[in-house]
Amino acid sequence: MIAEILCVGTELLMGQVLNTNAQFIARRLTALGISQYHQTVVGDNAQRLEEAYRMALSRADVIITSGGLGPTVDDITKRVAAKVAGKELVPFPEAEELIRARFREYHRHMTLNNLSQAMFTADSTLLLNANGTAPGAIVPMGDGKVVIHLPGPPMELQPMFLNQVEPYLRQRSGMALVSRYIRIFGIGEAEVDERLCDLECQDNPTLSPYCSLGEVQLRATASAATEAEAEALLSPLLTEVISRLGTAIYAIEPDDGGSLAKSAVEALKRRGWTVATAESLTGGMISASLVEIPGASAVVRGGFVTYQTDTKTILLDVPAQTIEEYNVVSAEVAVAMAAGARVKLGVDIAVSATGLAGPDGGIPERPVGTVYLGISTAEHTYPIRLALSGSRERIRTLAMKNAVNAVRLEALGHS
Repeated sequence: MIAEILCVGTELLMGQVLNTNAQFIARRLTALGISQYHQTVVGDNAQRLEEAYRMALSRADVIITSGGLGPTVDDITKRVAAKVAGKELVPFPEAEELIRARFREYHRHMTLNNLSQAMFTADSTLLLNANGTAPGAIVPMGDGKVVIHLPGPPMELQPMFLNQVEPYLRQRSGMALVSRYIRIFGIGEAEVDERLCDLECQDNPTLSPYCSLGEVQLRATASAATEAEAEALLSPLLTEVISRLGTAIYAIEPDDGGSLAKSAVEALKRRGWTVATAESLTGGMISASLVEIPGASAVVRGGFVTYQTDTKTILLDVPAQTIEEYNVVSAEVAVAMAAGARVKLGVDIAVSATGLAGPDGGIPERPVGTVYLGISTAEHTYPIRLALSGSRERIRTLAMKNAVNAVRLEALGHS
């Protein structure tokens, strides 16, 4: 099965709205094992939209649209698709009642043009919208091909896709697909590829790498007649990947929603540990990443943002002599910050970060991007030196991720 994404809206072409819908749909199609070779964005122009439909239908089995299902004159997505199919739009009573009920729920006056949202070709399968007024639909286009209309707002599109479109696509594909997302930190893309290149050449199961800042993600997917058979195909591959990458793998999950912070919080919970942070260049980013995770209150005790030099002494008891002798960006200050935070808050582990995020302040022996982390537990205290590069934002983000990963590894018993 080949799918193509067609996003409709002049606001997307002009850059007024970020096209997150295409990213979401593409990820879900990939997880389903459905091929995609093209994506298209077209404005609210009937002629150009018709051309886009005809081109997409010439090369794909399923066209998934987002946007253009509203009640205004520039909402042309359904009307142009009906023209391409040679059909008329007719009202769906069930959709009309849903729209009326939604306006009663919102305590808003409904104008008659809103009922245009209830019109589809007579052979369409309705996709009910639990989060807005615009229903979607699966529209037969002939020769076994379909157009799937989805609303534009992500809070409406995403649940409609997950709850109604995905089951339809799974059934249509006739195959069971099982995917696992392997999230990696501490090994670069090239090294991951070197270690796993032979596994990436398989047809079923497949192993595909994706990268983000400081991280690598692998998607392992197997297809078979049943889900149990697909799981059986996938299991040996996962075992082999784990044996080759070890503790660099911080999560293996059925979706791509994992994070370093989530894995660190879970590791701390399993260990029964509490954590504190002491931050300079990251300015609270380490603590913020941890407390974004639901249930983090069970392990995160608190944190210190000691951005200026003297606050490290005032709040964390870092000796002024240590700062004067070794510089504020040093291994000695990093471990003193971590030790001070651990003692002050009485936690099992504390992590600190001090460094130069730039763009100014670097010298030859301490260039911009020099970062020291400190780890302190009851058993030991030690520094980690990072030599980072890039923009100020990149350096701070990578420092935060390395700090969170250090907490994760320490909680797992890997210093």
